[in-house]
Amino acid sequence: MAKIRDMLKFKKKKRNDPISFEEYLERAKERQRKQPPDKPAEVLSIEQLHRLMGDTGSRQFLKDKGNRRK
Repeated sequence: MAKIRDMLKFKKKKRNDPISFEEYLERAKERQRKQPPDKPAEVLSIEQLHRLMGDTGSRQFLKDKGNRRK
């Protein structure tokens, strides 16, 4: 089990060595090649959207005239 002081010593040893532009470019290309996970968009009803935006009752959702009850 590592102790905190050992972890701090190890962290201090680490140093940021300069890298070549070529290596930087290769890392950037790798990051761009990674595809985002395919996740379908979540479908929300108007009521769920209102609740998500903080609507707690009539006449409070963005002062929308269509949402007001008389």
